[in-house]
Parts: sequence; structure tokens; C-alpha cells
Amino acid sequence: MLSFSHTLISLPFGLTLTNPLLIFIAAFLMHLISDMFLHWNIYPHHYKSYPFFRVGVDVLSGLVFSYLLLSNALFTLPVLAAIAGGNAPDVLHAFWSFLEKAKQKNAPGFVQWAFHFHEIIQRETLSPLVGGLWQIIFCSVAIILVTFLR
Repeated sequence: MLSFSHTLISLPFGLTLTNPLLIFIAAFLMHLISDMFLHWNIYPHHYKSYPFFRVGVDVLSGLVFSYLLLSNALFTLPVLAAIAGGNAPDVLHAFWSFLEKAKQKNAPGFVQWAFHFHEIIQRETLSPLVGGLWQIIFCSVAIILVTFLR
């Protein structure tokens, strides 16, 4: 799922909960749940080199749209904790993918299991139209909730 979507989906957690650690964990878990729905993504393995520009545009567009929804409330600790938690699994996975295969194999078993789990729960499609449907639904619900909670 795009970072744009994970960012928007995480915002209601930052507006409803108060404990930053709880917010981070809830948004992190929501990231995993939303990955279980059919979605489209930027596939780094389809490029000759890592698509830093495309990923940067994805991340930045989520932050800009969040600012348009929340204005300066974006910069509160609860909202920042939600955005961080909502994107953490993919950020960690990107760093994991940059590691050499030998280092990945030498990582503790629970670390290997966590990244494998994140991979197997993905329900990705190569079609942006088909994969975008659930992202549109999740983002629409999040926008409605943010509008109501503001």
C-alpha cells in the first residue's frame, strides 16, 4: 500500500488517542491490517535501481495532504506518532531490503520472521485501478473521521 494511504489511515489514531506509544502501536497494527486488503504499490524490484524519487513523492504527498486536512495539528506529538507508526513497517522493510542477503540470514529468528510475516500478508496487485479501490475506501473513511474529529 502506498505511504500516502498509510499516512492518511493513521491520522484518526492521532486525533482520538492520547498516549503516543499506544498511538504508534495502533497505527502500526492498522498498517498490517490494511496490507491484508488488495492494494497497489510502488514495486522497487521492478526498477533497475531503488525508485527513491517515486517513493519520496509518495511520502511527501501523504504529508502535504495531511497538512491540508489538519494544518498545524499535524505537528502535534500524537499525530506525528500516528504517522510514524502507520509507516514504520514499510520504512523498516525498506532498510531490511537494503541489507545484504548474508546479513539478513544472520539476523535473529524473530527479526527474520517479522519481515517474512510482513511480506506474506501483502495482497498486492499490479493494477493501480484494481489495487487503488481499497486504498480509496480506507483513505475516504480516514478523511471522514478526521473531518468529524477536528
